[in-house]
Amino acid sequence: MSHRRAAPRRGHDPGFTLLEVMVAMAVLATAFTALLGLHVRNLQVVARDQAYLEAVLLARTLMTDVELRGAAEVGDTSGDFEATYPGQYPGFRWERSVSDTGLFDTREVRIRVVPPLGESAAAALTLFVRPQ
Repeated sequence: MSHRRAAPRRGHDPGFTLLEVMVAMAVLATAFTALLGLHVRNLQVVARDQAYLEAVLLARTLMTDVELRGAAEVGDTSGDFEATYPGQYPGFRWERSVSDTGLFDTREVRIRVVPPLGESAAAALTLFVRPQ
């Protein structure tokens, strides 16, 4: 007994229907939209991490000044980096708080640097020094 292949019926070409193509396009569009969202989120995380790293380095620079000059007067001060580094760190600001600890004439110095991206990328360092 021989087996014959049935010939395709007239009007039904083997291939994809318009509905199948539209469903495939919808699935691809959804996948690409999700991937684009992940890419944007990744860029935001990288920018925040870069701002945090710069804030830590700037805070460390301010701490080095405190270590070299000795603790400042008790109180709070703040500023930006425009005078020290003109045009290099726009939008970065610093806050310094110096307080007495009551122990062995030691002061606590807290330095906080906030980048333009805001509080989520702020860096803070604390140092204990004796006035010179």
